[in-house]
Amino acid sequence: MNREPADSRHVGEHFMEFAIEFFNLAKNSYHQQNQIRANSAAFQVLMQLNQPGRQAPTMSEMALQLGITKQQLTKLINDLEEKNLVRRQHSSRNRRHVYLAITPEGSSIMKQLKEAMLECTVSRLSSYNQEELAELDDCLMRLSTLLEKFAAAEDTSCGDFPEL
Repeated sequence: MNREPADSRHVGEHFMEFAIEFFNLAKNSYHQQNQIRANSAAFQVLMQLNQPGRQAPTMSEMALQLGITKQQLTKLINDLEEKNLVRRQHSSRNRRHVYLAITPEGSSIMKQLKEAMLECTVSRLSSYNQEELAELDDCLMRLSTLLEKFAAAEDTSCGDFPEL
């Protein structure tokens, strides 16, 4: 297979095509009919909070990570608190700092969601032969390593995005 030498623009175009295709595949494959859909902001909050050893983020930090306003996050957290999936904790040093934490029930829901997503993935992979599974696994491991470097470069200016 003859390919042109890779440059940042060419690789960037392939990356964007892959990211969009992967996002749509994941969104459609992991569509949930329960209280937390896998492609929702609520799911993103719970995923962030459910990472072991991660320091509890403040409301402001979480809003920034999700790319939403503090007002939007407040409504979302109110809904998640109502379902007993997250809780707010006020800082003892500064009551204006509000930290977020996942509850045991929230952790349980995330465990169930991850298991359901894994079952769906395993089912989809059942048509792959051993060689294809090994190749896909190798590609995913290499991609994970490369994405760590990509994520580390996130402070670079990406330019202006058009208003929608």
